[in-house]
Amino acid sequence: MKRILRYLVGTENHGLVIQRNQHKSIIGFSDADWATDTDDQKFTTGYCIYFGANIVSWSSHKQKVVSRSSTEAEYRSIAAVLAEILWLTSLLQELHIPTEVPKIYSDNLGAVQLASNPIMHSKTKHFELDLHFVRDNIQQMRVQLIQLPTQFQIADLLTKPISGTTFSRIRDKLMVVINPTISLRGILNIINNTVT
Repeated sequence: MKRILRYLVGTENHGLVIQRNQHKSIIGFSDADWATDTDDQKFTTGYCIYFGANIVSWSSHKQKVVSRSSTEAEYRSIAAVLAEILWLTSLLQELHIPTEVPKIYSDNLGAVQLASNPIMHSKTKHFELDLHFVRDNIQQMRVQLIQLPTQFQIADLLTKPISGTTFSRIRDKLMVVINPTISLRGILNIINNTVT
């Protein structure tokens, strides 16, 4: 807890930057930290979702069940990010904002291969609902699942301890910067001055 508070005090001048851009793509990064909690062996899933260059959703969540393999943990994380992406896509459709086919990046080759392999394995029966959910959406071309090398996995920040340099590199990709040039306070002042 002390480390978290120390980090928050040391980064009070950091902010999330949202840029205007023309890209209409939705990209999700999914990761899981399997069996590293020595107390209960439960895994942590994490994901972040970008709309264009802007991060719009993220989550880090310790699961309530123990996973039997890293592939299962990663696959459950893929199912979680897929559910969020489908909701975001639905929201954008209601707002009449066209998007490209969303992409999900996972660094677990087994989970990516399992999503495209129509054969059910006996080792997957305990997460069969997630398996069908992901496969159906891939087959219906609602989303693409792409394997990504681990060193490019942005969601690592949400699931496991990482080095300081890796942390800084990923934090920059999450659009968290020191002293953002635009603040909501400035924008609200402009709006208030125009309205009055």
